[in-house]
Amino acid sequence: RRRAAALFPADSAHLLMPSLSAGSNALSSAKDEVEAYDALAARYNEDEIYTSIGPVLLAVNPYAPVAACDQRCLAELAALNAGGAAVSDLPAHIFRVALEAYDGLVDGPQAILVSGESGAGKTETIKLCMAALANISRSTGSTTEAALESGLLLEAFGNARTSRNNNSSRFGKWTEIHFDAGGQIRSARSTSYLLERSRVVEHARGERTFHIFYTLCAGATKQQRDALKLPPAGELRYLGQSASLSVPGIDDAADWRAVCAAFSTFQLTDAEQTSLRRVLAGILTLGNLAFDAKEMANADDGSCVSPASQASLKAAAAVLDISPLELETALTIKNVGKFPVVAVPQPPEKAAVARDALAKALYGSLFDWIFGRINEKMGAGAGAALGGGNKRTIGLLDIFGFEAFSRNSLEQLLINFANEKLMQYFNIYIFQMEEKECRDEGVACPQLQFADNSAVMVLLEAKPTGLMALIHDEVLVPNASDANLLTKMNEAHRGASMYRQMPRAQGEGFVVLHFAGEVAYAIDDFVAKSRGAVPSELSQLLGTSQLPLVRGFFAADEEGGGGGGG
Repeated sequence: RRRAAALFPADSAHLLMPSLSAGSNALSSAKDEVEAYDALAARYNEDEIYTSIGPVLLAVNPYAPVAACDQRCLAELAALNAGGAAVSDLPAHIFRVALEAYDGLVDGPQAILVSGESGAGKTETIKLCMAALANISRSTGSTTEAALESGLLLEAFGNARTSRNNNSSRFGKWTEIHFDAGGQIRSARSTSYLLERSRVVEHARGERTFHIFYTLCAGATKQQRDALKLPPAGELRYLGQSASLSVPGIDDAADWRAVCAAFSTFQLTDAEQTSLRRVLAGILTLGNLAFDAKEMANADDGSCVSPASQASLKAAAAVLDISPLELETALTIKNVGKFPVVAVPQPPEKAAVARDALAKALYGSLFDWIFGRINEKMGAGAGAALGGGNKRTIGLLDIFGFEAFSRNSLEQLLINFANEKLMQYFNIYIFQMEEKECRDEGVACPQLQFADNSAVMVLLEAKPTGLMALIHDEVLVPNASDANLLTKMNEAHRGASMYRQMPRAQGEGFVVLHFAGEVAYAIDDFVAKSRGAVPSELSQLLGTSQLPLVRGFFAADEEGGGGGGG
């Protein structure tokens, strides 16, 4: 049976399910949750952040450097292992999980699933796990270095400050580490999913958009800023929504220097780095475009870029290497039909939606491009070293934890859906499979009590009336709207145990009773976010850009390759 490790949210702790028994059960005598948390607190106060619970390992985030997370600790554990210590003799630690996965390669591919609520320590856990695997396998070289250093770039482009965490991952990641016949790392590949692209154009008060925008504004040289025609950060609308452009404990200028050093590690040429800066500046400058209503003689009123935004229009067009007049036209005019094509003026609010869609698509494509460059470096020299397929593989899944904010939207529903799937897997692996194994072996097994989330999974994924199916179908119909979608949800699930309508006092939306608690979702923008498409006029225009990086993004889009990322 394939072994796996999984990390699941539990308030301030997150759970890691190693492939084999985690050794001594530190909480075996706990009679209830209160005693269990008291035991965790006692260990936490001694800087013992890892605790075994049968086949589960809890890691409680210390929010401070502790010896257990030090590289010297990894080296000491590796020395114990090299000296002949059995896995069962090692203390509860992420190193032990990595070691069990590594030893399990003789049986086939392994998986380590990492999850937890925002701030639980998922990003740091992944880093430690990858460092442990490099240590255990005694791997060195450019591929190993790239795998270990990829986190810096991915955090810069994929993480942001939220109300819960100054360095929250706003994307999910699956990384496969491939080993050769000698047991050393020879290549790795990462795949991203669920990038929170909407954060590019909007975020809650007190939060920030992705780190890279602030590091660029703080760290770029004057010469670079002048070339990018980039105004001060405080004058940029996409950044100006933040309560504060700076965050205590975060040095954006120093982080920019670290990012630039990482560009060199991943062999981005000077020209590519220049293009990357231009795309980032283009996104920020697009955000400053405002639109005024414009009277039309033979059609409904349309819109135009406001006089106050003309400088931003020229700056955005310049860094994206397209015509400012054509950019304004593509934002404010929609072509309908084929024979003949009818130019339909768009009102200011629709022009603003098109502007934001373009900004999100540019960032999503840039994020995917960064992933591609990281993969190129991590896959260097793999080829013949792997041979015979990729059976010697350890996968690391870094998944958002369950989210419930004061205002929740489509992003939170998708994230929580993913966590429901993981909880379902957890139930099957930990409880149902163990019960079956006991029965098959004739071993008496007491009836296990656990939170069964099958009802909410039916609500979310059943066809044709599950929430995901209804969202998908609504996007495809003419005149789709959030109001119509909500009506269909309410009609399909009236009286359902896991669903109810949001109280009118809270706005328009619905409530789902998840395994971790109920969450109210505001229905606003569900349809627009689900579509996520860039108007064809903008895709065609950007596909003619003289900047190869941008042209490549939208040429791929025209060929059906996505071009929107995330």
